[in-house]
Amino acid sequence: MMKQDALELVQKYNSCQLHANLTHLPATEISTLQSPSPFAQWGIDIVGHFPIATGQQKFIILVVNYFTKWVEVEPLTKITEANAKQFLWKNIICCFGIPAKVITDNETQFTGKIFTIFCQDLHI
Repeated sequence: MMKQDALELVQKYNSCQLHANLTHLPATEISTLQSPSPFAQWGIDIVGHFPIATGQQKFIILVVNYFTKWVEVEPLTKITEANAKQFLWKNIICCFGIPAKVITDNETQFTGKIFTIFCQDLHI
C-alpha cells in the first residue's frame, strides 16, 4: 500500500523528473559516519528563510552531534560567517570543548576566510 502511494506521488511530478539535475557519478556503497567519542564530531547547517519572527529573525543555525545526536539551535536575522563563528564558539566550544571535526554543507558562511581561519586556529 505504501509503495503504491509513493509510486503514484512520484508519477505526479513529471516535470521534476524531466528537469532534475542528474548525477553522473558511479554508484557506491553507503557508508556510515562514525564519531570516536561524544562531542568530537558535529554537523552544522543553516535553515530558512522562515516567516519573520520577533526581532526580524528568519533563519535557524543548528548543529547536531554525530555520537549523541544532541542538537543546539539558535535563530538568526542574517546569515554571515561572523554569526556562524559566534554560534560555534558560544554553543559548542564553550559548552562541550573543541571538536575534532565540524561537517558543513560548504556554503559560503562556512567556507569563507573568517570561519575557516577560526577553525584552523583551533585545529578543527
